[in-house]
Order: sequence, then structure tokens, then C-alpha cells
Amino acid sequence: MITKVSRTEAIKAKLKSEGKVTSLNSKQHIAAIIAMNKRLESARRAFQIMDRKSINEAASIILTA
Repeated sequence: MITKVSRTEAIKAKLKSEGKVTSLNSKQHIAAIIAMNKRLESARRAFQIMDRKSINEAASIILTA
């Protein structure tokens, strides 16, 4: 018979029994998560714009040896 060994599940159970795990489901936590997601989305968009500009500039440069 195959038994599945999961260190992650053991660690989760240990932390939960020690009281080190909390659920982030209060209104304050949800508001913080939404704000963080908005900041990350704007940072991701800025990175994508810079990446596209970099690719376009690299494509327009003619390399000579």
C-alpha cells in the first residue's frame, strides 16, 4: 500500500497546534489584501511597460562587430 508523506501537512498541523496560525478573514485583513493587490497590479503594469519599451529599443539597435 502506498502512503503519502507530506512534510507540509505536518508543519501546518504543528503550527496550528501551537496557535501560530490565524485566518485572514476579518474586514481589516480583507481591506489590506485588496490594497496590496492594487499596488501589485500597478507595479506589474509598470514593469510590463518598461519591458516592452526595452524590447522595442533593443530591436531598433543595429549591432556592428
